[in-house]
Amino acid sequence: MHSTSPGRDPSSSYSRHVTTRMLDFSRPRAPWSLRLWDVSSFLALEELHEAGAWVDRRVLSQSALDWQRHEMERLLGNDPALGSKAFRRELQECLRTTLTVASDGRRKLRHLIDLGRPGYLVRWAACVAEADPPPPEKVARAVASHLLDSGHSMDGLNRWLREDRLGLSATELISEASGLLTLPPTCWTVVVPFATLHNWEELAAELPHWIGAREATELMASAGAKPTAHVIGALSYEVEARDAERALEIVSDLVERLQARARFASTGSVTPFDTAIVLNQGSAMPLRMPARGARVLSLAAERQLYVVGAEPQRLADRRRSAVDEALEIASALNHGPLAPAVAGGWSALESLLTEARDPDERERVVAASRAAALVTCSWPRAELTALSYRIRRTGDGDLAERLEQCASNRERAILIATELAQGHSLPLERSWRRRSDIAAVARMRALLADPAAVLARVRRYVEISLRRLYRSRNIVLHGGSTGGVALQAALRVTAPLVGAALDRLTHADLVAGVPPLVLASRAETALCMVGDDMGPGLCDLIE
Repeated sequence: MHSTSPGRDPSSSYSRHVTTRMLDFSRPRAPWSLRLWDVSSFLALEELHEAGAWVDRRVLSQSALDWQRHEMERLLGNDPALGSKAFRRELQECLRTTLTVASDGRRKLRHLIDLGRPGYLVRWAACVAEADPPPPEKVARAVASHLLDSGHSMDGLNRWLREDRLGLSATELISEASGLLTLPPTCWTVVVPFATLHNWEELAAELPHWIGAREATELMASAGAKPTAHVIGALSYEVEARDAERALEIVSDLVERLQARARFASTGSVTPFDTAIVLNQGSAMPLRMPARGARVLSLAAERQLYVVGAEPQRLADRRRSAVDEALEIASALNHGPLAPAVAGGWSALESLLTEARDPDERERVVAASRAAALVTCSWPRAELTALSYRIRRTGDGDLAERLEQCASNRERAILIATELAQGHSLPLERSWRRRSDIAAVARMRALLADPAAVLARVRRYVEISLRRLYRSRNIVLHGGSTGGVALQAALRVTAPLVGAALDRLTHADLVAGVPPLVLASRAETALCMVGDDMGPGLCDLIE
């Protein structure tokens, strides 16, 4: 009698892990340590195909494309749902060519992408149904990233998962997700009311998608939205999207472009209401792009958030720390148009983590490697510290009491790591986070079992993503384009990683006065010595 595959069993820890991590990956406010760190396999291939054209225009270098090809060949070899043996063989041959614009390899790559993308999630469902399925963490990352890169929003995917799907087996869930992608996108009609719109009587009133003040007010009232100011009118947009939340994101981007144009008018003012009306649903929804998750928590933790300009400002002295300048450069990461976010995010890393004598001076991509080392060193303690605040009381002298006696988060993280290393179970709080915490415990046990291999894998993922940010920055600044196939996804996955790197650099600068390049060197050395008798502990990788 054959045992049931854990992927087919809705009550198995395997299926719960897959579902829980997909919820984590689709939660916009999740901390960086719980988010996706890379784009999906087929979007990465699309980006590689597009890169040949950017190399031809001298926006990207051939060396950057070659690095991307080699890493893709290694990563995709670990994706069991990519395609058949023959498909993989053909794809591998393509990735070993230069992929220049006129190359046969690039033409074949286009065909292979179009051939392999349909059915990708069907193949994942088949893999998960096997008696010995792939690791649940890998499955959840691949499926969630594919759904997001196929046009779903994080909020929309999270809502879809919570609509009576949390009790499905992993196989059933992925099969339903595959069916979701076979549906055509919906054409959404979104009405954006305005409180101010510069010279609207002359410039907007005759537009075919303009709606007058009376009708706009009535639409808001019918959707249950109460105007907080006088409504002068509205603009109606029709957009194709896979969910209503993504439609709102697209419209938010259109309104930001409208505001960008208006800034070039002498008295231009464009003030939309913070809600829009989705006519398909007859409901009001928030008009905003989701925060991208770049957080520098050490500013508040070290009570330095508002310590700006506290000392007298001398006329001849306008010096600021390099970290302060980098934070200002990266300030567009969380909100605002894509171009300044991408350019500012990379420039902040480059300004702190490169110097003139670097061997990779022309490309400056060494900043990606150094930032990846910092983020990787920060990951174990971020996960362990979060777990330390999820422990419930079980009695006198229990783990919760010992945690209360810890003087710092470092001590709390070390205590949790010690408990896990000794094989003890953690008494986790019974809350909506419990399943996510159980998944975190599994990740930390895997890390403690083989720290060098796990950290090397994490660093590779992070560096690949940060190099993607570098290429995106070149496409924006040197190619003059915000239409790159992977730009939106690159910003989604790298913004939290840039925030994590800046957080470590800021903390080191504020607390110990350690320069960024010195801290990066410490991180790289620590990763090389993990597991060695003289190497650092997992909670002290960049102390």
